[in-house]
Amino acid sequence: MDHHDDEPGPQKVRVVVADDQALARLALRMLLEAHPRIQVVGVASDRQEAIRRVSELHPDVVVMDVRMPEADGRPIADDAGISATREIVRMHPTTKVLVHSDWDEDPLVSAAMRAGAYGYLRKADRDEDQLALIILIVASGASVFNVGTDRMRRLFDAAHTAHRRSALPALTPAEREVVNLAATPEAPSNQEIAAVLGIAKQTVANRILDARIKLGAVDRKALITFARAAGLGMHH
Repeated sequence: MDHHDDEPGPQKVRVVVADDQALARLALRMLLEAHPRIQVVGVASDRQEAIRRVSELHPDVVVMDVRMPEADGRPIADDAGISATREIVRMHPTTKVLVHSDWDEDPLVSAAMRAGAYGYLRKADRDEDQLALIILIVASGASVFNVGTDRMRRLFDAAHTAHRRSALPALTPAEREVVNLAATPEAPSNQEIAAVLGIAKQTVANRILDARIKLGAVDRKALITFARAAGLGMHH
Protein backbone atom coordinates (compact mmCIF):
# COMPACT_ATOMS: atom_id res chain seq x y z
CA MET A 1 0.00 0.00 0.00
CA ASP A 2 1.30 3.45 -0.88
CA HIS A 3 1.34 5.84 2.07
CA HIS A 4 3.34 8.49 0.26
CA ASP A 5 1.18 11.36 1.55
CA ASP A 6 1.89 10.30 5.12
CA GLU A 7 5.65 10.12 4.70
CA PRO A 8 7.61 12.77 6.55
CA GLY A 9 10.06 14.92 4.64
CA PRO A 10 10.47 18.27 2.97
CA GLN A 11 7.54 19.55 0.99
CA LYS A 12 8.20 19.77 -2.74
CA VAL A 13 8.76 23.15 -4.32
CA ARG A 14 6.00 23.73 -6.89
CA VAL A 15 7.27 25.28 -10.12
CA VAL A 16 5.73 26.78 -13.26
CA VAL A 17 7.99 26.99 -16.34
CA ALA A 18 7.31 29.86 -18.77
CA ASP A 19 9.17 29.71 -22.09
CA ASP A 20 7.93 30.27 -25.65
CA GLN A 21 9.97 27.35 -27.06
CA ALA A 22 8.29 23.96 -26.73
CA LEU A 23 11.58 22.05 -26.62
CA ALA A 24 12.90 24.34 -23.89
CA ARG A 25 9.76 23.81 -21.81
CA LEU A 26 10.02 20.04 -22.21
CA ALA A 27 13.74 19.97 -21.38
CA LEU A 28 13.27 22.13 -18.28
CA ARG A 29 10.32 20.05 -17.12
CA MET A 30 12.25 16.80 -17.46
CA LEU A 31 15.35 18.25 -15.81
CA LEU A 32 13.47 19.69 -12.82
CA GLU A 33 11.12 16.78 -12.25
CA ALA A 34 14.14 14.51 -11.87
CA HIS A 35 14.88 16.35 -8.63
CA PRO A 36 13.15 14.84 -5.58
CA ARG A 37 12.37 18.24 -4.06
CA ILE A 38 10.83 19.86 -7.16
CA GLN A 39 7.43 19.38 -8.82
CA VAL A 40 6.60 21.11 -12.11
CA VAL A 41 2.89 21.89 -11.79
CA GLY A 42 2.43 23.77 -15.07
CA VAL A 43 3.98 25.38 -18.13
CA ALA A 44 3.26 28.50 -20.14
CA SER A 45 4.30 29.70 -23.59
CA ASP A 46 3.40 33.41 -23.45
CA ARG A 47 2.94 36.30 -21.01
CA GLN A 48 -0.80 35.99 -20.53
CA GLU A 49 -0.63 32.23 -20.05
CA ALA A 50 2.16 32.61 -17.47
CA ILE A 51 0.06 35.00 -15.40
CA ARG A 52 -2.99 32.75 -15.76
CA ARG A 53 -1.07 29.63 -14.69
CA VAL A 54 0.21 31.36 -11.56
CA SER A 55 -3.31 32.49 -10.68
CA GLU A 56 -4.63 28.94 -11.14
CA LEU A 57 -1.79 26.93 -9.62
CA HIS A 58 -0.18 29.21 -6.98
CA PRO A 59 3.36 27.87 -7.51
CA ASP A 60 6.28 28.61 -5.20
CA VAL A 61 8.57 29.57 -8.08
CA VAL A 62 8.15 30.61 -11.72
CA VAL A 63 11.09 30.03 -14.08
CA MET A 64 10.46 32.92 -16.48
CA ASP A 65 12.02 33.49 -19.90
CA VAL A 66 12.42 37.14 -20.87
CA ARG A 67 11.52 37.01 -24.56
CA MET A 68 8.11 35.52 -25.36
CA PRO A 69 4.85 36.53 -27.04
CA GLU A 70 2.32 38.68 -25.21
CA ALA A 71 -0.34 36.11 -26.09
CA ASP A 72 -0.79 33.05 -28.29
CA GLY A 73 -0.27 33.92 -31.95
CA ARG A 74 1.34 37.27 -31.20
CA PRO A 75 4.95 38.17 -32.12
CA ILE A 76 7.72 37.76 -29.56
CA ALA A 77 8.22 40.77 -27.28
CA ASP A 78 11.66 41.47 -25.81
CA ASP A 79 10.30 42.33 -22.37
CA ALA A 80 7.18 40.15 -22.06
CA GLY A 81 8.77 38.08 -19.30
CA ILE A 82 9.68 41.22 -17.34
CA SER A 83 6.13 42.51 -17.66
CA ALA A 84 4.75 39.14 -16.55
CA THR A 85 7.13 39.13 -13.57
CA ARG A 86 5.90 42.56 -12.47
CA GLU A 87 2.27 41.44 -12.69
CA ILE A 88 2.86 38.14 -10.89
CA VAL A 89 4.75 39.83 -8.05
CA ARG A 90 1.93 42.37 -7.67
CA MET A 91 -0.89 39.82 -7.73
CA HIS A 92 0.82 36.88 -6.00
CA PRO A 93 3.54 38.20 -3.67
CA THR A 94 4.33 34.77 -2.21
CA THR A 95 5.35 33.41 -5.63
CA LYS A 96 9.05 33.95 -6.40
CA VAL A 97 10.14 34.60 -9.99
CA LEU A 98 13.48 33.36 -11.32
CA VAL A 99 14.24 35.05 -14.64
CA HIS A 100 15.98 32.61 -16.97
CA SER A 101 17.34 34.23 -20.10
CA ASP A 102 19.79 33.94 -22.97
CA TRP A 103 20.92 37.49 -22.27
CA ASP A 104 22.91 39.18 -19.50
CA GLU A 105 22.53 42.77 -20.74
CA ASP A 106 22.47 45.23 -17.85
CA PRO A 107 19.17 46.94 -18.79
CA LEU A 108 17.33 43.60 -18.88
CA VAL A 109 18.80 42.48 -15.58
CA SER A 110 18.00 45.81 -13.96
CA ALA A 111 14.45 45.63 -15.30
CA ALA A 112 14.04 42.14 -13.84
CA MET A 113 15.21 43.39 -10.44
CA ARG A 114 12.88 46.37 -10.53
CA ALA A 115 10.02 44.06 -11.50
CA GLY A 116 10.63 42.07 -8.32
CA ALA A 117 12.43 38.96 -9.59
CA TYR A 118 14.25 36.99 -6.91
CA GLY A 119 16.91 35.77 -9.29
CA TYR A 120 18.42 36.04 -12.74
CA LEU A 121 20.25 33.17 -14.40
CA ARG A 122 21.68 32.99 -17.89
CA LYS A 123 20.71 29.82 -19.73
CA ALA A 124 24.30 29.47 -20.92
CA ASP A 125 25.53 29.37 -17.28
CA ARG A 126 23.09 26.69 -16.23
CA ASP A 127 23.85 23.13 -15.32
CA GLU A 128 21.32 20.65 -13.97
CA ASP A 129 22.40 20.66 -10.34
CA GLN A 130 22.88 24.42 -10.27
CA LEU A 131 19.42 25.26 -11.62
CA ALA A 132 17.68 22.95 -9.15
CA LEU A 133 19.70 24.41 -6.27
CA ILE A 134 18.89 27.96 -7.35
CA ILE A 135 15.17 27.17 -7.52
CA LEU A 136 15.25 25.70 -4.01
CA ILE A 137 17.17 28.71 -2.68
CA VAL A 138 14.79 31.19 -4.36
CA ALA A 139 11.81 29.26 -2.97
CA SER A 140 13.23 29.77 0.54
CA GLY A 141 13.07 33.53 0.00
CA ALA A 142 16.74 34.21 -0.70
CA SER A 143 17.92 36.10 -3.77
CA VAL A 144 20.21 34.55 -6.36
CA PHE A 145 21.96 36.36 -9.13
CA ASN A 146 24.36 34.93 -11.69
CA VAL A 147 25.31 36.86 -14.79
CA GLY A 148 28.99 37.22 -14.02
CA THR A 149 29.28 40.97 -13.53
CA ASP A 150 30.26 42.39 -10.15
CA ARG A 151 28.42 45.65 -10.78
CA MET A 152 25.10 43.94 -11.51
CA ARG A 153 25.57 41.62 -8.54
CA ARG A 154 25.96 44.67 -6.28
CA LEU A 155 22.80 46.17 -7.76
CA PHE A 156 20.94 42.93 -7.16
CA ASP A 157 22.16 42.69 -3.58
CA ALA A 158 21.09 46.28 -2.92
CA ALA A 159 17.68 45.71 -4.48
CA HIS A 160 16.87 42.62 -2.46
CA THR A 161 18.56 43.25 0.88
CA ALA A 162 17.70 46.93 1.32
CA HIS A 163 14.79 45.94 3.56
CA ARG A 164 17.13 43.74 5.60
CA ARG A 165 20.06 46.13 5.82
CA SER A 166 19.72 46.17 9.59
CA ALA A 167 20.39 42.41 9.53
CA LEU A 168 24.01 41.91 10.58
CA PRO A 169 25.00 45.53 9.72
CA ALA A 170 28.67 44.79 10.42
CA LEU A 171 28.83 42.77 7.18
CA THR A 172 29.51 44.24 3.76
CA PRO A 173 26.85 43.63 1.07
CA ALA A 174 29.15 41.02 -0.53
CA GLU A 175 29.59 39.20 2.79
CA ARG A 176 25.87 39.38 3.50
CA GLU A 177 25.11 37.90 0.08
CA VAL A 178 27.31 34.87 0.79
CA VAL A 179 26.08 34.43 4.37
CA ASN A 180 22.47 34.78 3.16
CA LEU A 181 22.94 31.83 0.81
CA ALA A 182 24.91 29.78 3.35
CA ALA A 183 22.03 30.17 5.81
CA THR A 184 19.32 28.90 3.46
CA PRO A 185 17.67 25.56 4.32
CA GLU A 186 19.57 23.85 1.48
CA ALA A 187 22.87 24.61 3.31
CA PRO A 188 24.92 24.85 0.10
CA SER A 189 28.67 24.23 0.18
CA ASN A 190 31.20 26.95 -0.65
CA GLN A 191 31.60 25.38 -4.09
CA GLU A 192 27.85 25.52 -4.71
CA ILE A 193 27.64 29.13 -3.47
CA ALA A 194 30.54 30.03 -5.77
CA ALA A 195 28.75 28.46 -8.75
CA VAL A 196 25.50 30.26 -7.96
CA LEU A 197 27.17 33.67 -7.61
CA GLY A 198 29.70 33.22 -10.39
CA ILE A 199 32.68 33.88 -8.09
CA ALA A 200 35.69 31.84 -6.98
CA LYS A 201 35.33 29.22 -4.23
CA GLN A 202 38.18 30.89 -2.33
CA THR A 203 36.32 34.22 -2.46
CA VAL A 204 33.34 32.55 -0.80
CA ALA A 205 35.60 31.03 1.86
CA ASN A 206 37.21 34.42 2.52
CA ARG A 207 33.84 36.14 2.91
CA ILE A 208 32.61 33.42 5.26
CA LEU A 209 35.76 33.78 7.37
CA ASP A 210 35.54 37.58 7.41
CA ALA A 211 31.89 37.37 8.49
CA ARG A 212 32.76 34.92 11.28
CA ILE A 213 35.51 37.23 12.58
CA LYS A 214 33.24 40.29 12.52
CA LEU A 215 30.39 38.48 14.30
CA GLY A 216 32.50 36.44 16.69
CA ALA A 217 31.13 33.16 15.29
CA VAL A 218 33.34 30.26 16.37
CA ASP A 219 32.43 28.15 13.33
CA ARG A 220 30.18 28.02 10.26
CA LYS A 221 27.29 26.56 12.26
CA ALA A 222 27.39 29.49 14.68
CA LEU A 223 27.53 31.93 11.76
CA ILE A 224 24.44 30.36 10.20
CA THR A 225 22.63 30.48 13.55
CA PHE A 226 23.41 34.21 13.85
CA ALA A 227 22.32 34.82 10.25
CA ARG A 228 18.98 33.03 10.64
CA ALA A 229 18.28 34.81 13.91
CA ALA A 230 18.83 38.09 12.04
CA GLY A 231 16.36 37.12 9.33
CA LEU A 232 18.74 35.96 6.62
CA GLY A 233 18.52 32.65 4.80
CA MET A 234 15.05 31.85 6.07
CA HIS A 235 13.53 35.13 4.93
CA HIS A 236 10.09 35.07 3.26
